[in-house]
Amino acid sequence: MKPLLFRVPTVDSRSFRVQVDDGPHLYNRLHFHPEYQLTLIREGVGTLVAGDRIDRFQPFDVLLLGANLPHVFRNDPSYFEAGSTQRALSYSVFLRYNPTDGPLFGLPELEHLTHLLRDSIYGVRIRATQPNALTSQLEELHRLRPFEQLTCLFSVLDQLAAHPNREMLSATAYEKPRRPDDHQRLDNVFSFIMNRYAQPITLEDVAAEASLTPGAFCRFFRLHTRKTFSRLLNEVRIKHACRMLQETPDSISQIALACGYGNLSNFNRQFKAITGLTPGHYLRAVDQTPLPGNTDQKIGFR
Repeated sequence: MKPLLFRVPTVDSRSFRVQVDDGPHLYNRLHFHPEYQLTLIREGVGTLVAGDRIDRFQPFDVLLLGANLPHVFRNDPSYFEAGSTQRALSYSVFLRYNPTDGPLFGLPELEHLTHLLRDSIYGVRIRATQPNALTSQLEELHRLRPFEQLTCLFSVLDQLAAHPNREMLSATAYEKPRRPDDHQRLDNVFSFIMNRYAQPITLEDVAAEASLTPGAFCRFFRLHTRKTFSRLLNEVRIKHACRMLQETPDSISQIALACGYGNLSNFNRQFKAITGLTPGHYLRAVDQTPLPGNTDQKIGFR
């Protein structure tokens, strides 16, 4: 199997590439690449995985992802339905930079941007929620001349470095795996979970997706995620339940069933274990005020 090393098309004479992705959905495979990635989500919602973080992405999220950080922007299932008219649009810059070379482009005046890129090994995000000067610059970047793109890129990174609401995504830095097929196995498992989380899933089912025996899969999965498979599956299901509680009028029992829980008491128990709240308390908190970030769950990749 080939590893999910994503090849970013480059121009030899350029140190970065500007890219616009406009289509029915974003690239939906867990992947990594040696370039630093700066992305504005302009349209589309779904699940973000960055390092050991699983979360939601939404329009006007600005993300800076470090070199070789595993990530995926997976749009919600409705984007993949036949006849869907939903659209996903993002603007990205892929930057080649070796931190061992010193300050970015060798310029001491860019030392603060160099520190920002070093921080990006954990993933950096700003949730703008609406258009502003920063998001407008990223939207216009692909229309500029190369020199103008460079100065605009410096400006965007400068704003990110100084932004008071900048947050780190992953709790741990990422190290490239020694076995290149580990990414393929993890992507197979992750895609299987995202497609089937609402249905019964057995250990044998998911082990087969990784082409491993159940015992070997358990060891592999714990090694690479530092969690059991059942823990990860519950985190994905509860994350989707949180979204449904916020976005749909469905009852708690309907949401439990839609997220793969045939037993309401088990759903309530798992929900509280992962979010710290019962579904009812969570729903009341959402109705009153935005919840703090304690419901952002994590999965790990090493």
